Amino acid sequence: MTLFVRIHYFYRMKVTIEYMGFFKIENVPSRTVLETKQNTTVGELLDTLQVKKEHRNHMVPLINRKRRTFDTPLADGDKLFLYFPVGGG
Repeated sequence: MTLFVRIHYFYRMKVTIEYMGFFKIENVPSRTVLETKQNTTVGELLDTLQVKKEHRNHMVPLINRKRRTFDTPLADGDKLFLYFPVGGG
């Protein structure tokens, strides 16, 4: 008898990251599918991608078109859009 045990930490998931305009992530073009561990938060993913924390002051993360926070965990298949609201007159 073979016992198959899944360890939660080893689960991997795929997330699509998209951004536009002046903002760029080194070696990660917009619309890239990234693989990361389960329950990675938006902030943790941005840390891994070496996105500077000062950029986050002006950034709004949208997950599947819904506004979220940097503490929101991502799920397999999510689409993360990094939005920079523009104002003026």
